[in-house]
Amino acid sequence: MKEVIAMTVMLLTSVSVAIPVGAEPNATDLQQLRMTKVCPRCNLNGADLSGIDLQGAVLTDANLIGANLSGANLSTANLNGADMTGANFQLANLSEANLNAANLSTANLLGSVLLDANLNAADLSNANFYGADLRRANFQGANLNEVNLFGADVEGARGLRP
Repeated sequence: MKEVIAMTVMLLTSVSVAIPVGAEPNATDLQQLRMTKVCPRCNLNGADLSGIDLQGAVLTDANLIGANLSGANLSTANLNGADMTGANFQLANLSEANLNAANLSTANLLGSVLLDANLNAADLSNANFYGADLRRANFQGANLNEVNLFGADVEGARGLRP
C-alpha cells in the first residue's frame, strides 16, 4: 500500500507546471543564454530549457517564472536572486548551485540533485523536493513554509529545523 501511495504522489507531483497566460521568454535573452551561459536579469519567463547544459551559468536576478528546466544541468550555476516561482526542475542537477535569496516558491524539484547547493535566504515555500538529494545543502534563513521534503536525503544539510 505504501508503494502505491508513493507512486501516486510521484505521479501527481510530476505534472507540468502551469504557465501564466501571455508569459513567454524574451527571444534575445534566450539566444544569449544558449550562446554564452551568461544572462543576468534575463526574462526567461516560461522558457522550455529542459535537458539543457547550463553548468556554471550566470543567471543572477533572472526571471525564470514557470520555466521548464527538467533534466537540465545547472551545477555550479549562479542563480542568486533569480525568480523561479513555479518552475519545473524535476530530475535537474543543481549541485553546488548558488540559489541565495532566490524565489523557488511552488517549484517542482522532484528527484533533483542539490548536493552542496546554497539555498541561503531562499523562498522555498510550497516547493516540492520529493526524493531530492539535498546532502550538505545550506538552508540557513530559507523560507521552508509548507515545503515537501518527503523522501529527500538531507544528510549534513544546514538550517533545517527538526
